[in-house]
Amino acid sequence: LLQIFTITQVMTLPRSITVPAAIILAAASVACMVLTSLSTSTESSSPNLDNRRQLKLMPQKEIIRYGLDPKTIKLRGTRPGDEGYWWKDINYRQRGLCGGEKCFFISTIDPLRGYLVGDSNFHGVPRFAEAVEAYTYAAKLESEYDIRHFYADPPYEMNTPPLFMRNLGGPYVKHFGTPKGLIIQPSRTAPEGSIIIRCYNHNVLYKRTAAIVRKMSGKAKKNLVKELEIQNHVVEGNPGLMNDFQLMIDKEGRTYHLDLNRAKKEKASRQDRVYFKGCLEGAIKCVEDPAFCRESNQFPEEQLGLVSNQLPEENQESNQSPEENQ
Repeated sequence: LLQIFTITQVMTLPRSITVPAAIILAAASVACMVLTSLSTSTESSSPNLDNRRQLKLMPQKEIIRYGLDPKTIKLRGTRPGDEGYWWKDINYRQRGLCGGEKCFFISTIDPLRGYLVGDSNFHGVPRFAEAVEAYTYAAKLESEYDIRHFYADPPYEMNTPPLFMRNLGGPYVKHFGTPKGLIIQPSRTAPEGSIIIRCYNHNVLYKRTAAIVRKMSGKAKKNLVKELEIQNHVVEGNPGLMNDFQLMIDKEGRTYHLDLNRAKKEKASRQDRVYFKGCLEGAIKCVEDPAFCRESNQFPEEQLGLVSNQLPEENQESNQSPEENQ
């Protein structure tokens, strides 16, 4: 509107106006247009997490990004003595990082840590014993194989703090409902920009692996190949990990196991065994030869050792690259 108004005024100047004055007005018009254009270009090219309209509870493409959302309620800053009260320590305005049952909230006292929070009686099924088993299993794997995970301390159960429910905003309200009790799993914060790979669909696997590898140094790529080879060995000794297999990769080529309560069954289902066959080998090929990811659809599935399965529409990967969908 400013551009139109300024141009219109210059075009409809009175005949009596002097030439110098007209030149000055024209220059001002051009300056306004240039400034407006630069502002628009800057806004469209640089992602501003504070301007996100909706809080998405699932990380898009399962890429870990931490941002603020003005639509959620802003809580006061933490104060001395809040350390023992996790619900006073979390960032209620962060971008949603939730799975089907739990959400991760960053600590405002120590952003390298946070809390995985879930309903202690999810869909009427008590979950605390399962959370303890997952923590114990993670500690066992860490001790035996030196794997990485995010559990920092044992989980605990408590009545839902009223302050927590009052300060939830946006989709968090629907996600949590009105739980009487919560399970809190103190956790370490996942590195920014990390990505989760899965084995249910080789297109998904390759797209995500390629996305994170593009941002890696040569040293990080070599480290990732080594770690993926190790994870194959870990899974061989713990076949329950094949169940809904998921592994997080950061930009330094380090890997992290997630959601370890999925491995409570010692044996994997037949379907998950089929999904996992050749999965990490394919990811390794993708790291060593980026062209393999781009050309993977040309190979028969038998050669890839992977199965391309159609998922429900809402779970399908779009044709956009992860950078376009941040």
